[in-house]
Amino acid sequence: MKNEPDLFSSTVCSGEESRILYLDTETTGVDTETAHICEIAFLLTTYEGFKRDPQKDVRIQELILPPEPVPPEASAVHHITNSMLAGKPAIEDISEEISEIVSKADYFSAHNLPYDLAILRRQLPDIFGKIEEGMKLDSLRLARHVWPSIPSHSLQTLRYRFNLDADISGDAHRAMFDTELVRSLIEYILRMELVTEDSWAGLVNYAQSALEVLIFSFGKYRGKLVEDITAQDTDYIKWLLRQKWIPADYPDLYHTLLDKTSGKGK
Repeated sequence: MKNEPDLFSSTVCSGEESRILYLDTETTGVDTETAHICEIAFLLTTYEGFKRDPQKDVRIQELILPPEPVPPEASAVHHITNSMLAGKPAIEDISEEISEIVSKADYFSAHNLPYDLAILRRQLPDIFGKIEEGMKLDSLRLARHVWPSIPSHSLQTLRYRFNLDADISGDAHRAMFDTELVRSLIEYILRMELVTEDSWAGLVNYAQSALEVLIFSFGKYRGKLVEDITAQDTDYIKWLLRQKWIPADYPDLYHTLLDKTSGKGK
C-alpha cells in the first residue's frame, strides 16, 4: 500500500515487538471538563521495531450514547446526529472491551493526545487514569517538531499536504478515519526518515521535548513575536520566568524564554 512502510527497506528498524494504540474520540463539545464522548475508535497496531504486522491489527469503533444531546455545532464537525445514537451503548457499557485493548498497549497515540486522554480519563478513570507520560506519543507535537515552518499542523491539513489518506476509506472527522490518519502520519514520518530516533521510546521522548514558541498566546503581548518582546521588554520576560505557573502551564514557552535569555540549563 502506498502509505505503509516498506517491509523490506533497510530504513525500517528491526527490534522488539511494540504495540501502539492509536485512538480518537468524537465528542459533544470542546471543553474537556464537560464534553462527552459520542464515538470512539481504537486501533491496536503491532510493530517489530518500526515494521508493522498488519495481520495483528485489532480495532474497536463504536458510536456512544452520551448523557446529553449532541449540539448542532458538534454535529456540524463530525456529522454524528442524535438520531444516529439512539439505542447505542453508554461508554460504561463497553468498558470491559475498552479495558482489554488498553491493557495490551505499550504506547498511546493521537493527534492532540492530551485532549482525548483528558476526556477518556474523566469518563473512564479506572482504565485511563494511570497511563504514564513515557507511554504518550502525541502526533501533533511530533508534526510540529518535524515541520516547524509549515502554517498548519492540523490533522486534516497534514492529510492533504502529504496524501496520508490514499489507503484510508471513510469520512474525515469520524473517529476511525482520524485514527488511521494518525497512524499514516507517524508511519510517513518514519518511512521518510524525518526523525533520527530508532525506537518508540526515543520517538516519544523527541515528541515530548520542548518546542520553540514563536508568538505569545496570552497577556499584554498576545499575538506578538516572542523574539521581539524578549529584546524589547526584558523586565517582563524576567517577571514571567519567576512565575511558577509558566513552567507548569506553558512549558514550551518557559524553555523558549530560557533559551532566548541565555538561561538554558539554569
